Amino acid sequence: MFKFLRIAWAIWFLILFITVLLILYIPFRILLSRKEWYPAAHNLRKYWAYVIMYPCFIFPSVIFEEKPDKNKTYIFCSNHFSYLDIIITTMLLPNYFNFMAKDELSKIPVFGIFFRTIDISVNRQSNRESHNAFMIAAERLKERTSVLIFPEGGIHKNVPPMAKFKAGAFRLAIENQIPIIPITLLDNWKRLPGGGLDNGLAPGRIRMVVHREVNTVGLNLEQKDELKEKVFSIIEAEFRKYNSVI
Repeated sequence: MFKFLRIAWAIWFLILFITVLLILYIPFRILLSRKEWYPAAHNLRKYWAYVIMYPCFIFPSVIFEEKPDKNKTYIFCSNHFSYLDIIITTMLLPNYFNFMAKDELSKIPVFGIFFRTIDISVNRQSNRESHNAFMIAAERLKERTSVLIFPEGGIHKNVPPMAKFKAGAFRLAIENQIPIIPITLLDNWKRLPGGGLDNGLAPGRIRMVVHREVNTVGLNLEQKDELKEKVFSIIEAEFRKYNSVI
């Protein structure tokens, strides 16, 4: 019976997710047709997130160690355990930003429009295309648009713990001397897991911790692994504080 309720809740979430997206699809297409309208499209995504979360009895909250400056450019780095991660970071981060994520998302019907326009898709199977994606990200940073990256490179099957971080986000930060803001998502994996159904499919609270910025001014590329480990440790320590599963 409990398993049935979990699956029924997941189906309700999926129905609401798709229905609201379809209702908003034409406004999204209009706003995503011109680059200068992307911030408005991002705000509409926030509205979409609010509309679907509360009817699904998901109650998000955010803890700021230090609130990001809306006038600064950042690279946000978050752990990635759940399909909810994109929705919740959109909903709770006060800054305008673009996602950088695997290119499979650009191929999803309707939803993929974001990763063909406002967001940056990365084909990790091709070094050339991956390099081009990071060049696009560097251009966005130069245009003073923040970027959110999941350094694990995707959702792996057995979450938690976190997978090792890939170096791309940290190379990008050092090359452009952009501060990194680590983000810890504490509960998304309990609600809608990306790696299977054993540890999730249940409504409830989800908390996001936005950490203090990690400065990269003066760092060189030889220090990218040190920077990577520092950001990993910040996120993992916060996750362990609230979860006893790892």
